[in-house]
Amino acid sequence: MNLSRLNLLLVGAPAALASVAVLALSGVSTGIWAIQATSICLACAIALIGTTPFQREGGPSPAGLIIGGTLAGLVVPLVTSAPGPDRWLSIGPLSLYVAPVVLPAFLIACSVWLAGTGRSAYVASAAVVAASLLLALQPDAAQALALLVAIAVAGVRSRSKASIGAVVGAGIFTAWAFSQPDPLQPVPYVEGVFALAFGHSVFTGVAVAAGGAALVVGLYANSSRGRNWLSAVAAYYAVLFTCSIAGLTPAPLVGYGAGPILGFGLMVAAASLIEMPPNNGIDTDKPRQ
Repeated sequence: MNLSRLNLLLVGAPAALASVAVLALSGVSTGIWAIQATSICLACAIALIGTTPFQREGGPSPAGLIIGGTLAGLVVPLVTSAPGPDRWLSIGPLSLYVAPVVLPAFLIACSVWLAGTGRSAYVASAAVVAASLLLALQPDAAQALALLVAIAVAGVRSRSKASIGAVVGAGIFTAWAFSQPDPLQPVPYVEGVFALAFGHSVFTGVAVAAGGAALVVGLYANSSRGRNWLSAVAAYYAVLFTCSIAGLTPAPLVGYGAGPILGFGLMVAAASLIEMPPNNGIDTDKPRQ
């Protein structure tokens, strides 16, 4: 039974609604409201129509495109000349946070390949280590930790031997990422959303926290029937929410930011590819049962 894209979008709806409360409490400018609303619309469009190029027989491998595109995307901020941590891609007046755009779909592709019996599992393992290295170079400790935990969850659920190398390599680079200083200060409506909400009232804080929890629980609840890759994505978001409490990273979907929202849309599009019939899906290796 296929898991519809609409169902996954609904899983993210409470977090998106919580972001409305956060922005309202912060009294942000009209421009920020416009970016947030546009990002949500774009994410929905990507989720609903983003798989069209792969819905034909004999098309390019979606997993390869996702994994290759992710690694290329993580390299781009490193070759810019902007001062400070190299995590953003400048698009006109907008600075797009790259890691949360590409990593959720990357986790799906790697999780499915890790569950396979062919050499693609070891390609996925190497890709995870490479991604962790790039995150450490930026440096982005929170995203590196989220990637590490997510791959560990994927490896445990799929019983993949290839994931052991991925966890060890990613663990080393994650430790390096945390050893480097991060001069960025948390912004209330980006990293500090839970403190902001609870500072207003207990009811508001619980409501905003519930929006984030619904995202994690909803993804994990849909990870049955062989959809282990959704449990990896759930773990990824859970770690980011935890890190946001410490002010280390934006609260995905709940806080302001186009990157996490667009990344969620790409993740839904990638998930729909997994549910396609054989030869149109993301991998041809037979997954472990």
